[in-house]
Amino acid sequence: MTYFDSASSAPLHPVARQALVAALDEGWADPGRLYREGRRARLLPGAARGAAAEAVGGRPDEVAVTPS
Repeated sequence: MTYFDSASSAPLHPVARQALVAALDEGWADPGRLYREGRRARLLPGAARGAAAEAVGGRPDEVAVTPS
């Protein structure tokens, strides 16, 4: 298993920072709601998992995202 967490010992990579800002801008809504913004917010974690898997040559079901 590979861990990509730098344990807060390094600043965010510029691409990771851009992804975080985009997620905050797009994913502000309650993902449990049925309105458009909620549905969009609900899709963001899966899209992020897919992008991470693609970046490392894996499958989305092989990527585990944990809160820090």
